[in-house]
Amino acid sequence: MAGRMSSGDSPSGTPQADLDAFFRHRADVLTSCCATLISSLRGLRGSDDPAVTFAGLPRVCVPVFADGCQVELSNGAEPPWRVTHQASSPDRSEHASSSDHVLLTPFQVASGTGYPSYAGLVTHWWTDRAPSQSDAAIADLMVKHLIALVDHERLMVAVARAEDRAAGLALEAICGRTISLATGVVMHQHGLAPDEAEDLLRQSARVVDGGLTQLAASVVRSGALADSAASPGRPRPVLRDLRLVRADVGHVTRRDRSCPPAG
Repeated sequence: MAGRMSSGDSPSGTPQADLDAFFRHRADVLTSCCATLISSLRGLRGSDDPAVTFAGLPRVCVPVFADGCQVELSNGAEPPWRVTHQASSPDRSEHASSSDHVLLTPFQVASGTGYPSYAGLVTHWWTDRAPSQSDAAIADLMVKHLIALVDHERLMVAVARAEDRAAGLALEAICGRTISLATGVVMHQHGLAPDEAEDLLRQSARVVDGGLTQLAASVVRSGALADSAASPGRPRPVLRDLRLVRADVGHVTRRDRSCPPAG
């Protein structure tokens, strides 16, 4: 399995640094291809879709690294995806069919960010020589570099989604608190139960511009639900002083006692 990017590494830093170091310490690597190959790798496009990233690898490799390159990818759910690029050579068909001139680099990546896992095979071939151990190491490092690019883009998308969710939850919490405070104001203002006060607040929000949250914020600022915001057709609650109610009850009781019983 191809290596994964460790925490704290840049998307292309670790594999590319490994490739630089490999070129410096291997005497059997052609120095003429080093700068061109590294420069081309830096120009590869990162994407959370591995097909987009790996699509550029064959043109990077041919003819600087190999005479031909093919990339095959699959996520297990869709038909395999394939891209091929080769140098024009009349001898290509003869040598590419020989296992001595072909280098295979398989890889598989288990996704940890909600994306589907994927696997693939990178094939390089040469027309005039067999691949060396250095070729195998370079091919492996290039695959790791592309995997790191895909991992980085997927991580950035996952981070952005998590931030959006966190911001949404924070906004919901703020709006919920504002509505709760406004409900308390309406309860005190009209002497209603919590459910009745929230219902009145929501009905009132339907007849004003801005919605429930904006109306609730206005109620919290002013300390009351404005008459203009009350829902039409809903009878406003009649508030009476408790002492007057008690007086009325006592008056009715005394009057009943003074009346003679019915004959």
